[in-house]
Amino acid sequence: MDTRQARLVEDLAGLFRGELRCDAVSTALYASDGSLHQITPLAVACPLDREDLLTLVKYAASEQLPLVARGAGTSVGGEALGAGIVVDFSRHMHAIEEIGEQTVRVQAGVVHSRLNRVLAQTGRCFAPDPSNTATTTIGSMLALDAAGSHSPRVGSTRDHVISLDAILASGASFNAEVESLDAPLSSIESPSHAGFSASGLLAKRDVVNRLAAVLARHADLIALRQPANLPRNRAGYFLRGVLTTMHLHLPRLLVGSEGTLALFTSAVLKTTPLPAHRGAMLISFGSLDGAVRAVGRIVEDGPSACDLLDRRLLTLARDTDPRFERLLPAAAEAALLVEHVGFSENEIAGKLTSLARRLGELPDSGATAFVARTPEELEFLWSLPHRVVPLLNGVRGPSSSPVPFVEDISVPPAALEEFVVRMRRVLQRHEVTASLYSHAASGQLHIRPFLPLPTPRDGPRLEALARDLYHAALSVGGSISGEHGLGLSRTAFLRSQYGELYRVFQEIKEIFDPHNLLNPGKVLSDDPHLTVRHLRPAVEPQPDLYDLQLNWSATEFATAATACHGCGGCRTQEPSLRMCPFFRAESSEDRTPRAKANAVRAIVDGRVSVHELSSPDLGQLAKKCFNCGQCRLECVNHVDVPHLMIEAKAQHLATHGPATSDWFLARVHTWGEWLCRASWLVNPLLASGSSRWLLERVVGVAAERRLPPFAGRSFLSSIPRAWTAPPVTMKGGQPVVYFVDHFANYHDPELAFAFARILDHNGQTLHVPHRQVSSGMALLTMGDLDAARGLAEQNVRVLAEFAREGCPIVCTEPTAAVCLKYEYPRLIDHPDTQIVADHVIEAGAFLAGLHRAGTLRTDFSELPLTATYHTPCHLKVLGHSTPLADLCRLIPRFETQRAGAGCSGMAGPFGLTKENFADSIEMGRELIELMRAPGHELGLTECSSCRLQMEQRSPLPTLHPLKVLALAYGLMPEVRRRLRPNTRKRLTG
Repeated sequence: MDTRQARLVEDLAGLFRGELRCDAVSTALYASDGSLHQITPLAVACPLDREDLLTLVKYAASEQLPLVARGAGTSVGGEALGAGIVVDFSRHMHAIEEIGEQTVRVQAGVVHSRLNRVLAQTGRCFAPDPSNTATTTIGSMLALDAAGSHSPRVGSTRDHVISLDAILASGASFNAEVESLDAPLSSIESPSHAGFSASGLLAKRDVVNRLAAVLARHADLIALRQPANLPRNRAGYFLRGVLTTMHLHLPRLLVGSEGTLALFTSAVLKTTPLPAHRGAMLISFGSLDGAVRAVGRIVEDGPSACDLLDRRLLTLARDTDPRFERLLPAAAEAALLVEHVGFSENEIAGKLTSLARRLGELPDSGATAFVARTPEELEFLWSLPHRVVPLLNGVRGPSSSPVPFVEDISVPPAALEEFVVRMRRVLQRHEVTASLYSHAASGQLHIRPFLPLPTPRDGPRLEALARDLYHAALSVGGSISGEHGLGLSRTAFLRSQYGELYRVFQEIKEIFDPHNLLNPGKVLSDDPHLTVRHLRPAVEPQPDLYDLQLNWSATEFATAATACHGCGGCRTQEPSLRMCPFFRAESSEDRTPRAKANAVRAIVDGRVSVHELSSPDLGQLAKKCFNCGQCRLECVNHVDVPHLMIEAKAQHLATHGPATSDWFLARVHTWGEWLCRASWLVNPLLASGSSRWLLERVVGVAAERRLPPFAGRSFLSSIPRAWTAPPVTMKGGQPVVYFVDHFANYHDPELAFAFARILDHNGQTLHVPHRQVSSGMALLTMGDLDAARGLAEQNVRVLAEFAREGCPIVCTEPTAAVCLKYEYPRLIDHPDTQIVADHVIEAGAFLAGLHRAGTLRTDFSELPLTATYHTPCHLKVLGHSTPLADLCRLIPRFETQRAGAGCSGMAGPFGLTKENFADSIEMGRELIELMRAPGHELGLTECSSCRLQMEQRSPLPTLHPLKVLALAYGLMPEVRRRLRPNTRKRLTG
């Protein structure tokens, strides 16, 4: 922290109530977004509320410190980057304050999709539909005038704004709405201005008067330079229609100003009824030209949406979903997705029929690939662009990738065909190919040229390509930006679009922000090379600077750290996805997988000292990852954040040592045999309130957490000798090698016996290596790699001889399977490690394989029960779907319901500690509440940790599906005892 930062923290101490961060790690997290750019800010501020923000703004004004507003940080233009104080609205200011009959009042940090889920309960929505709805905030939509595929019908964000709570750079605040030009000052002291100071109202009147004079003076120039025939134009300040004879429409001007004129704390928005009926059609074309020509005919019928996807996107679609592979011909060069809305199904049918007739009149009429009429069909069809376009971020060729820097061109829809011809000529001249996704009905084109990932030395090439593409757009009456804003990517080219009107923009900036404190360098800049001034630097691995603890090279480490492109998809809180449980529990940027990758990248590229790899700041960041693996699974680029964080934890632990609770809980297996033998004493103590009070204070185990009792004898000490004896020969068939792991061995031997008896019932030979030890996943996840490595080496020695013979190594615990299969190769550099990993399989997947082969017996007896099944995160990592839950459906009268909840929030020792207990409960809240709801009789899950969470506040038992199968086979009637509710407060069943 330098002297400026230290003074900033000291000055605002006791005044600013939110978080103010100036440390090297925190500022690195906000140095980038979804763009190619990078600027490290002076500080990061997360205001608690409007008054907190006013405190910050007034201080910044007094010290002449720039302020940069930030929502989710998903922009591809660098709008939310700057060297001043970055103000994160998403952290605390995300309340939906009031829902009216046709309006809603929201704070700036509210996520768009969350708002629409709430509004859907009233039959309405906030209609603009940006593609990143799952992460973008309302503040970002206001700053960029966001729009999406349905803009031909619903317009853009500015068309749905009634008023804005605005704060100027001076600290003056007021309610910005449609203002009367002849109203005296007293008339604006209305209820809508309650809470605003007299100085704020005076500032507003001054702004209104000066704006009216500027707009009136340049009315003819505005009409000439911002014509009405360009539906999507986000370049510069939007001036058309702001001034009328009697009124000045402040929101119309402020929306889309990219945080350069005012900061918005909240807004009153119009809501729209959800469409009564919708229908859509996917049409494939043999040429891009044919698809573009068809757009002209399609828009004559007034579709609500018409999107164009080129062959590269169609190829990604076919690779992603087999349904699209069946629908889209391999020879298709483009496709159009066209939607209509109406008041009846007959109206929709008529519009789709008219669409087919119009297309039939064209030389290349296309082929109808799919017609969607039901909500499920429409969701599937729109998943084409919504799922596939983000995948472009993950496309990495040997020498080039689709780069977003000229991805926001718009043209009049009537000029679309002509522009595509000119665009191709430009790309050919520069010897570049590009992907194309277009909201064709509104003339919006997202062009991504395939280039090597740009660095500062590539600046001239990028500028030349951008200049030529923008010239092509402007030559047909288009704009350099139609949807994503200018930011750092396009501001340098604004003069070329507007000429003399650029000076009017400067006058308007002077009215609102005379000292250029709000997002300086965006929209207006004197830097002709701003587009390439702040490109992210290339990263060169530096193997001599750090001693890596995992089994990877400095190059692999650097590649993992730089693989994140910053799209912010990991900030999603959509119910259908799981990442990231930490962010879902608390929407803070430092909890996102992106933040963790950015922190390590800052060390790798030299912005942050290598010593930070073992610093407390990075240590705290790394603790916000417990290796559930969902980010790597759901990220389009599959960034290996879990291993980056394990490396960071290992570095931190090597310097500072482990926390007492982590050390103790990760080593319980060491005393497992003794604890089982003394279970007659240990279990009552674990159930005692005073013992748990002492345990919490001594070793940090949460007193409120229900713990699993220890078995009277461990599984490995109580099995028949025949199961542990080495097979005499493999000629009679390969035995199933069972890796037991900690929980089944010491807490639930009944599960291990259930699996053994199921195997025997199905004619499989079982072998249980008696020298196996715990997998060590808890040690590995906390970063104690030396201890984990010792366990891993022992298990590899024991299991390798069977793996070499082709024996399956089966785990009843999904976490153990993940550990052996994916973690051991990152822990041990030995050829046997990969041989073992290649033969590891989870028990459900193994039994499902027998069922597919027709060798699994299905002689199940009836079980008239209803169970709620939870899919463990690590089962998803293994990619096996839910084989055991599917097999349980074969049991007569046994019903399973899928829990829609995400991660349980337990993650082994994580959820057991006092430090993490509250976080764990919040992460698993939905699952916990589901288990307390009526309508089911037991829970099902393969994961022992998830079981603890499911039983935490519910008397209902949660069983491993293998126990249910064993019961239905008639192999273990004693399992019925487990079906009784459990009322013990401190122990699970």
